Amino acid sequence: PGIIQKFVDLALQGENFESRPEKLFQQIFAYVAVRPSAEAGILGDTEKLSISGDGTCIKTGGSPFGIRTCDCAKNGVFNCDCHRKFSDPDARYGWDSYHETWFYGYSGYFLVTYNEELKSDIPIYLRLVEAPRYDGVTAIVALSEARALYPDFVFNKFIGDCAHDNYPTYHLLNKWNIKPVIPLNKKNKGNIQYQGTVKINENGIPVCMAGLPMVYNGFMKDRNRIKWRCPFATGKVDSCTCKDKCSSSDYGRTVYTKPSSDPRLFTAIPRGSDEWKDEMRKRTSSERVNKRLLNDYELELSKTRGKKRWSFWIMIHSINIHLDARLKKSKFDFISMLDGLLDRAA
Repeated sequence: PGIIQKFVDLALQGENFESRPEKLFQQIFAYVAVRPSAEAGILGDTEKLSISGDGTCIKTGGSPFGIRTCDCAKNGVFNCDCHRKFSDPDARYGWDSYHETWFYGYSGYFLVTYNEELKSDIPIYLRLVEAPRYDGVTAIVALSEARALYPDFVFNKFIGDCAHDNYPTYHLLNKWNIKPVIPLNKKNKGNIQYQGTVKINENGIPVCMAGLPMVYNGFMKDRNRIKWRCPFATGKVDSCTCKDKCSSSDYGRTVYTKPSSDPRLFTAIPRGSDEWKDEMRKRTSSERVNKRLLNDYELELSKTRGKKRWSFWIMIHSINIHLDARLKKSKFDFISMLDGLLDRAA
């Protein structure tokens, strides 16, 4: 209990997590793949990056039972306590919530950005952790390390699944000026800090006197608050029974909500807005990278053993994803140039 808050406190104090053995692989990956892709425009605007984070279950080729090094079995003792040899001693048991089964291995956590022009999913950060570790914990470490790895990048938005829906994560993202795009966890619905007088719905949107959700009218960065307007005055509904009771102004009633009141409900990008929906569609980019590494590159079928080997092959395949995106970009630029020449000739 409270482990995510502890990691958030460490991250805000500037503590680093330098004990990771794959640190050198991450630096190589950043140098030979991510930065050249950024220079080629594959990542888009690096001063305004939207990144999504997600974990995946990785089954190791090692056995959880180990290999006997004694002669007890020959002597008829099959349940001895003698030492055994393990080909993957760092592997652990974890719970795969998607398939609802236990697995033996590791949990991978990757930060990915999506290129809309190329329709490509581009990994920028790779992390391998113990199988039982929760994604909400790993996300704090991943974001902290990614910011240290790319000090010149500005992470504008973080998109995650409901495993990241907790107050410490929202407080951390707001402190780092990263806009959270995280769906509310159904199991966490009653956990609300907001005690204001304005009535709100389950998405954190104010509800007017007529019971209609009010219309998002922009985020006021200078005052750190979100502006909402009357749905009738903005033309979202044709009529309103409470028009005379609510406000006599043609502009309609205006309500403000502050992320500081409840950062989980009042996100800078309001839940349910068009921008929210557009960003949420990008969340699956991290899932597609997981699928590409494990299925397309057949990582699990390789029966790899050992955290260092896993980290190495994840890095190699991720570099290939970048090379593939750069090739796609070259073809895209060539076709665009050819179309331009044909238009001129016509």
